Amino acid sequence: MSMKEKPEAGNWRNPLSVENAGAARIAGSLTLGRELRRKTAAGVALGTFVIETPVPATVNALALAGFDFVVLDMEHSTIDFTRLELLIAASQAAGLATLVRPWGEDTGLIGKILDMGANGIMAPHVDSPERARAVVEQARYAPQGSRGLCPLTKYDSLGEPLQALNESTYVVIQIEGRKALGQMAGIAAVAGIDAVFVGPYDLAMSMGVPPGSAQVFAAAEKLAESVPGGPTLGIYIDDPAKCADWAARRFALQVVSFDGRMLSNGARSVATQARQGLRTRNSKT
Repeated sequence: MSMKEKPEAGNWRNPLSVENAGAARIAGSLTLGRELRRKTAAGVALGTFVIETPVPATVNALALAGFDFVVLDMEHSTIDFTRLELLIAASQAAGLATLVRPWGEDTGLIGKILDMGANGIMAPHVDSPERARAVVEQARYAPQGSRGLCPLTKYDSLGEPLQALNESTYVVIQIEGRKALGQMAGIAAVAGIDAVFVGPYDLAMSMGVPPGSAQVFAAAEKLAESVPGGPTLGIYIDDPAKCADWAARRFALQVVSFDGRMLSNGARSVATQARQGLRTRNSKT
């Protein structure tokens, strides 16, 4: 396809588009990335990882907890494509914008995930502008990228699906290695990136320091200084009490804890309170 043809392709009008209540609901679920972009621009979007308990009940609980988005993690979990489709549907039904972290750089992987209805991608281990451009190429239709088009029936909910999906797909580039720190300006300058996201655990491993080390968070702060504008800054946070501190440093895309950790913490708190009450009762008898 020539460069002259690309703008026309990007403005393609779907001849099979439908306008009714069902179409409006489907279109809303497919374009939740716009809401994520709005929330980061307004202050902070709060999300969490789904890793250890990847079932629809988990995403329902996270929506009820008040999260803005979830990251369905295929890199470290047992999530396969069959389960991923169910989780995307459950997340969007609950109104949660849904990002997916793929397990690697397989050709076609990003496009396949987005065709399943995900609102965006969190690409792991991006350490160069070239890799960042490759992610954008796979995530966006022409003229912004080269994502392949399949005229799926759910896209009949969109009058101009290429434009709508390009505008709403949320692309996150994850910084997890020492090499990437030296190329931050070039990575952040790649057109089509929505957010540059710090993964502190793998970054610590790359730097040869323990997770949670001051050097890792100093590197994150330096990243903020090297990216004064452009993409949103994002970071994974273990302790929710630190969210305000990172917001003050302009990290607006915040992924706080993960499903298994929160379940464990909540269960531990319940058991501790119950046993404290039992001990108090026993001491009075």
